Amino acid sequence: MIEQTARQLAEEIIKSQYGQALIEAKKAYDADDEAKAMLQQYIDKQNAFQNKLAFGNVTDEEKDAYYNEINELNNAIKGRGTSGALYRAETDFNDFTQSIFNLITTALQNAIAPENAGGGCSGSCSTCAGCH
Repeated sequence: MIEQTARQLAEEIIKSQYGQALIEAKKAYDADDEAKAMLQQYIDKQNAFQNKLAFGNVTDEEKDAYYNEINELNNAIKGRGTSGALYRAETDFNDFTQSIFNLITTALQNAIAPENAGGGCSGSCSTCAGCH
C-alpha cells in the first residue's frame, strides 16, 4: 500500500508544472547538439584538471587560469537557451521535490512526537503563517 502511494505521488510530481517544465527543458536540451558539446567540454576540462592535480604540481597561475576558464564556460552553458532553461527547470524541480520531502518528514515527526508539533516549518511556503 505504501509503495503504491509513493508511486502515485511520483506520478503526481511528474504531472506538476515543475515536472512538465523539466521534461520539456530536457527534450529541448537533448535536441541541442551545441549545448551538449559545451557540457561535454566542461566535463572534459574538469576531469583533465583533476588528473593534473592528482599527478603533478599545479601552479597557482594554472589554478587561476583553470578556474577562470571553467567559470566562463559554466556561465556560457547557463546563459545558453536550452542548457540554461534545463538548469533552471532542474533547480525548480529539485526545490519542489525537496519541499514535498520536507512535508513528509514533518508529518512523520509530528506523528511520532506530537508534543513537538506545531512549531516547525512544513516545507511549503504556501502554507506558512509566518514566523513563530
